[in-house]
Amino acid sequence: MKRIFTLSLFIAILSSPYVSGQNVKTFFVPEGQRNTAQKLGGYSELEYLWNEPSMNFNKKDGKALIEECTYTSYDEAFKNLPGIPDISEIDSREKLSQWLNKVRACDWAVTSHEPREDVKAAKKRLADAMMENAKRAAKGLPYDTELHFDPKAKQYDAVMKKMGVYYIPATKEEQNRVSPFSQSDPGYKDFILSCGMVGYKPIFNEFAPLRKQMCHEWFASSACKKVAAIDTPLVERAQAEGVKRAPDWFIEGRKAEQELVMAYNQQILKRWIQKVKPHLEKEKAIIPKMIAYLRELETVRGNDEMTNEYVAAQLQGDSYVQMFFHRYLAWLEFIGCAPLVQTPSTLEGQKFKL
Repeated sequence: MKRIFTLSLFIAILSSPYVSGQNVKTFFVPEGQRNTAQKLGGYSELEYLWNEPSMNFNKKDGKALIEECTYTSYDEAFKNLPGIPDISEIDSREKLSQWLNKVRACDWAVTSHEPREDVKAAKKRLADAMMENAKRAAKGLPYDTELHFDPKAKQYDAVMKKMGVYYIPATKEEQNRVSPFSQSDPGYKDFILSCGMVGYKPIFNEFAPLRKQMCHEWFASSACKKVAAIDTPLVERAQAEGVKRAPDWFIEGRKAEQELVMAYNQQILKRWIQKVKPHLEKEKAIIPKMIAYLRELETVRGNDEMTNEYVAAQLQGDSYVQMFFHRYLAWLEFIGCAPLVQTPSTLEGQKFKL
């Protein structure tokens, strides 16, 4: 929550440990008294929830991204799953947003890996046959008395129970939620609303305090002070000379500031990814097991005709596999919730306005 401070520009309010065991000094600067460097970050969680460019996956560029992530089978999709990128690829809000679009495109593509057209066609054919059978029975005409019987039904059920060992605990996790409207801290409330995964209670307990701590650190960081030391004389000189377009010395100075900010963001990402990585690895390890069970259903059926029992098991198993793909990609996307500081604009090619 915001607090009112009137004693000085910089008032130390907090010294608390973060995950590495170090003590991190932080302080708060009221909004109207912040320098350019401080404005690049902020103090509250709200100041780090930026409006990232959204990709329309129904348009040309979005469809192209989805096409890149679409494969002919779940096995192929698993082999090509995106992983944690090098932090130099995502150390600015702009670069992170571009990478997140690729992750989201992969998430959209999951349902296209194995469309199951043969299974869906069999489902319709069987449903039509059952309806016709029911009509014949209602009219007292001869009907198929074994249409509802599959001797392999118990074998299909056994495979589904194996998949349920992973599926059931996962669904229970997703039901254990924290309501954003139960939070007295507006930062936590908006974090939950903006990053849906953190609404799961265990994830909230693990990540929300860490993110709050990270949000508090920018003002006291050496990077912030160095950026301010570079930017203040740049701005003073630009104002004194009344420049209309960004001169080379200004652009170069801002590029130096960008390097400092991106180096700082890399440290934020390292700490955040360190916490995310075990969850990613856990979800990824489950995917090939679920795919193998899906193949086991096909092995059990062999060359037999598709029955209602097989179709139901295959479609349900298909949804289980997709769920774990989605869970893995959701954790990958959660990297985007790291509180990155903005990179300062060089104003090159733009209207020069400070």
